[in-house]
Amino acid sequence: MPLSALAGKRWSGYLSWRRRRRFAHRRDVLDALTAAVLAEDPVQLLVTGDLVHIGLPGEIEAAASWLEGLGPPERVMLVPGNHDAYARDSWPAVAAAWGPYLGGAAGHEGFPVVRRLDLDGVDVHLVGASSAVPTPLFMASGGLGRAQLEAVADALDTADGLRCLLLHHPPLPGMTSRRKGLRDAASLAAVLEQTGAELVLHGHVHRNVQRPGPGGSRVFGTASASHVEGGRSGDRGASYRVFELDAAGAARGAVSVSMRLMRVSATGAVTRLEEETWTVPVSRRARAAAGA
Repeated sequence: MPLSALAGKRWSGYLSWRRRRRFAHRRDVLDALTAAVLAEDPVQLLVTGDLVHIGLPGEIEAAASWLEGLGPPERVMLVPGNHDAYARDSWPAVAAAWGPYLGGAAGHEGFPVVRRLDLDGVDVHLVGASSAVPTPLFMASGGLGRAQLEAVADALDTADGLRCLLLHHPPLPGMTSRRKGLRDAASLAAVLEQTGAELVLHGHVHRNVQRPGPGGSRVFGTASASHVEGGRSGDRGASYRVFELDAAGAARGAVSVSMRLMRVSATGAVTRLEEETWTVPVSRRARAAAGA
């Protein structure tokens, strides 16, 4: 690798990888988690970004191969992370290699991407937003921007069914430091308060997070898929979540949602950390009644 490839912010990122991160994030852990996820035989796979570290060509090509191993683009939905937009020249290479998995978006301005699924009679609307923007040295923040916020609000407000918003950065104020946070988190929180969203999924903070959100939403963050087990609170090991829908009440405008949080070790051992089931209104009429 020529030193010229590490110009600008990439140099500090490379040093971070050499000194620390390469020991915390391992390919064998990622491979074990990928095998466990595929064994679940999911209908749809949702990936919330940071497939690369500093956006070198070899990283981007390896990530493309990993995506292809997960499944075809219609089965895998990806939103980018801040490391995927690490430098100003990152987007063209990422869009060229991962384009179909990004819903065809060729850059930040191509989001949100909306995907509609019919799962056993339940309309599911996946709204993928991009918070990935290049940032100065030592910053890992993100932003949606006014145009994308307005488009996200419209997509959530007009959807009749279960709505799931995906983005990389934690969506609400105070969920992480200013250096790492979403710059327009307060604006997104206002959108969620107005429109609601049954599920909001994010990554970025490398730990498992669950909390209630505005407008009756539930916010879930999931630890890195390649992180070795560890952390004082035990919440940072490689993990994935499985969401399952029971459409028995769909005719009445409600659906039962179950969530399983699973941890995977480097040896492939799978442990269930949490499990929860709840009911959500999935029609505009039912949501209006629930909010009355």
